[in-house]
Amino acid sequence: MKNFEFVSPTKIYFGSGKENDVGSILKEFGASRVLIVIGKNSVIKSGLLERVVVSLGKASIPFELLRGVRANPTFDLVEEGLSIIRTHKIDFILAIGGGSVIDTAKCIAVNFYHNGGVKDINLHKAIPTKALPVGVILTISAAGSELSNSCVIQDDATGIKVGFNSDLVRPVFAIENPELTYSLPKEQIAYGVVDILMHTLERYFSESDKYELADEFALGLIKNVLEVGLLAYQNPTNYEYQSALMLASSLSHNGLTSIGKKYNMPVHQLEHPLSGSFPHIAHGLGLAILFPAWCKYYYKYDIDKFTTLGERVFDIYSGDKEQDALATISAFEEYFSRMDLPNKLSDLGVKKEDIESLVNKVTNNNTRTVYHHTKPINDEVARKIYYSCL
Repeated sequence: MKNFEFVSPTKIYFGSGKENDVGSILKEFGASRVLIVIGKNSVIKSGLLERVVVSLGKASIPFELLRGVRANPTFDLVEEGLSIIRTHKIDFILAIGGGSVIDTAKCIAVNFYHNGGVKDINLHKAIPTKALPVGVILTISAAGSELSNSCVIQDDATGIKVGFNSDLVRPVFAIENPELTYSLPKEQIAYGVVDILMHTLERYFSESDKYELADEFALGLIKNVLEVGLLAYQNPTNYEYQSALMLASSLSHNGLTSIGKKYNMPVHQLEHPLSGSFPHIAHGLGLAILFPAWCKYYYKYDIDKFTTLGERVFDIYSGDKEQDALATISAFEEYFSRMDLPNKLSDLGVKKEDIESLVNKVTNNNTRTVYHHTKPINDEVARKIYYSCL
């Protein structure tokens, strides 16, 4: 086990109707004027925003509204949010939504104390030193940003999605009411299940010691999500299923399943250029297509990890390691197909002539490789994986 520091300071308020307490919760955390960050229409149509406004009114907390965050969020909303905060002397940011909304709030929070360009921190030209506090009302189980220290923003000018990690942007609280996910389209549930799985699988496939407790956490979470994720997809308004999925979302990305390990997310590194270049491709959908392709390339380099995963999660065991590893990959492909997810990039409008651009974005024009302890992803590897997805 590696030396490590672990922090997960986010206070979770979990359960039915908890969003109605947001005013008193904000008071508890010292908020005096709040910027509410939302997507486009869903939290308004559902009546959630109205309930939040009522709660803030009871607590005598004034607010301003930043509306319009899209999937694959962009820096222009960060700029707009900073302008609102500085004009109205905001001291707290409340994100109502999923990963895109939360990451937008995080980016605003650190850039409030940064004197340079709004992209500097995400581009690793500057290190954040301070951040406004962020709270969350979660409406989708997916990105895990409600407990994570990561923040990914899309640069439309270059088609590049870039992120940074800092404990400064871990939300101070997250309100998690599974009922707030009931109105989601089924495909959004599927994308979320994939994202939760990938946050855990990529940590699991990072280098481990023989007795790695983090891997036990990961295997348990993966098995649970595979079972409950399909049930939640088939029964979107079942409180039990959505509760399990929501908590798994949070624990998949707060560092617990990689505690004591050095980890990287190579499939995420392959996916970010994809949805960055094609914003209509949901992040979870891109992962669902790329993960089996990555597995088929990499399983021979870490076959014991694949066979252990297959045995522990799918009860796959024949004694033939290669056969079992391939059966494990096929089991994930079958699982994704049961949630009606496409399995080819060509189905999403990606063409052969787009591949080189994706490769160049992964490798920064062949100036870097994506770390993996068995075999880093260079331009040749990235190219083979992308082509295999067509």
